[in-house]
Order: sequence, then structure tokens, then C-alpha cells
Amino acid sequence: MPGLDMNYFIRQANKMTEKIEQRKTELAEETVEGKSGDGLVVVFASGTQEIKSIKINPEAVELDDISMLEDLLVAAVNNALHASRTHMQEELGKLTGGIKIPGLL
Repeated sequence: MPGLDMNYFIRQANKMTEKIEQRKTELAEETVEGKSGDGLVVVFASGTQEIKSIKINPEAVELDDISMLEDLLVAAVNNALHASRTHMQEELGKLTGGIKIPGLL
């Protein structure tokens, strides 16, 4: 097609890919948290869905009810991972103008 410069689009796509990869690197350093049990268990995750740490309030530890603590941990981890995915999608969406690009987001 006359006037259509495919090389321009390829360069733009490459620039966007570079920006996305740079932002993903930055997201690995950011932290989000997920809580359960009104904050009895707090899980901290990176912006790239890696669990960084878990804080357990001593009130959550009852030796005769370990299953409750296990449930709180699962809920807090899932909340942290959800927060991390949402944060990543929002941040990368800023770079792509909200366009979902398969394999990048």
C-alpha cells in the first residue's frame, strides 16, 4: 500500500516492547500486600507475583486450630497475588494505552 511504512510500525512495536520489559523489571521491585482475617495474616508480593514475606499476628496462632491459620494464609496469599496481577495489568496498560497484547500482559 502506498504511504504505509511497515518498518515504522515494527520500530514502534519494538519500542513498546522495550518499555514493557523495563516496566516489568521495575514491577519486580514494587510490593503489594494481601490480608486476611482483618489483618491477622499479611502477605507481601512483588509486582511480578513473587511472594516476598508473610507476617502473622500472634493472635492468629492457636495450636488447637492450625487449620484456621492455614486458611488465613491461603486467603492472604491469594489476595496478594490478585493485587499483584491487578497492579501489573494497570501499570502495563498505561504503556499500551489499554490495549491487551497477548504474551506481554
